[in-house]
Amino acid sequence: MNIDEATLIQERTMLKKEFDDLNNKIKQVEFDLGTMKSNLNALHGAVQQTDKLIRMSKEETTNNETV
Repeated sequence: MNIDEATLIQERTMLKKEFDDLNNKIKQVEFDLGTMKSNLNALHGAVQQTDKLIRMSKEETTNNETV
């Protein structure tokens, strides 16, 4: 079996395309992961703020009852 230059070039082209496609998918996943982490941090901040407001509400209720 002889492998000529045209066959090798064709194989390289297919491999390069597959490499580029996979590389692009990895970049997209990394971008999506960054977005998800940002959303997670925002949600955590919202939970903390809500916890603070709940504590403040309880303190206000306790203070009003003692007056």
